[in-house]
Amino acid sequence: MSPTQPKPIRLTKKSLAEGAVRLAETDPVLRKIHRRFGPPPLLRRAATYATFVHIILEQQVSVESAKATFDRLNDACRNDPSPRAVRDLGDERLRQLGFSRQKARYALALADACLAGEFEIAALSRWDDETVRSQIVAQLGLGDWSADVYLMMALQRPDVLPLGDLALVKGIQEVDQTEYPSRQQIAERAESWRPLRSIATRMVWQWYVHQRGRDIF
Repeated sequence: MSPTQPKPIRLTKKSLAEGAVRLAETDPVLRKIHRRFGPPPLLRRAATYATFVHIILEQQVSVESAKATFDRLNDACRNDPSPRAVRDLGDERLRQLGFSRQKARYALALADACLAGEFEIAALSRWDDETVRSQIVAQLGLGDWSADVYLMMALQRPDVLPLGDLALVKGIQEVDQTEYPSRQQIAERAESWRPLRSIATRMVWQWYVHQRGRDIF
């Protein structure tokens, strides 16, 4: 981040609640969600390598399944799944903990990048959203969805729209009672949510999990 670039904005519980009210005032669908559930939870994750591993585990599986595998990893690393600890476990041990071959490869490659100083996780908090995204998607196994989750939950950025997220896609179609054939159409639907798309996404998540009788992630 250059000296003239403003410090990135982070959501707080207060700013999230205020933003939810603003969105409810302008979007009838979000107003319905807000009246029923109130402001959404902030959903924090640590800005660490461990969070990236958790995100890798969540790819294309249920939240519950990913958490179970991550909890086993956490136990194996004595509650500190750092790049060194995961690298020391190695592929075979990760597979025993429940990682697929591919996800073990991703976690180990990311550990190597961190240990070599090629991927500096601590620096991400200082950069704008697009720079953060470009750094994340350059890593093996991490794409736009992974970047969106990290930006929203670890860096608490206020204006992220995770178009690859199933809960958002299904949730907005359900609450709007409209089929959106493409991600582009969802992005267009969400234009009015700027610059608070992360908050609007959390509100749609509220709807999505309630409809399925679950707690929010």
